[in-house]
Amino acid sequence: MVLAGVFDKETNANLLKKLLDSNIGIRPRTPYMYHHFIQALFDCDMKEEAVKYIKAYWGRMVELDADCFWEVFDPEDLLLSPYNSIQINSYCHAWSCTPSYFIRKYLS
Repeated sequence: MVLAGVFDKETNANLLKKLLDSNIGIRPRTPYMYHHFIQALFDCDMKEEAVKYIKAYWGRMVELDADCFWEVFDPEDLLLSPYNSIQINSYCHAWSCTPSYFIRKYLS
C-alpha cells in the first residue's frame, strides 16, 4: 500500500513505524521482499531505518562470507529453503544489485 501511494507520505510513514514497532512474527525472507520493504522506507523518508535493514539483511550475508546474495535468507534460520534443501537454493541471485542501487540512489 505504501508503494502504491494509497495514503499520503505521513500516513504511510506512521503505518511503517507501527509495523516496525510491532512484534509480528511474519517478516520478509527474500531479497525480493526486502527490496520492496526498503523502497517503502525510503519513499517515506525513513532513511535511517532503511540503512539499518540493508545492513542487517545484506550485511549479515556478507558477514557469512557471501560473495553474491542469496535467493532466500533468514538471519534467524540459516537452513531456510523453499525447496526443502539448501543445496538447491540459488546463491547468486538477481536481487544482489539491490544494496548498490539504494546506496547509489539514496545514500551517495
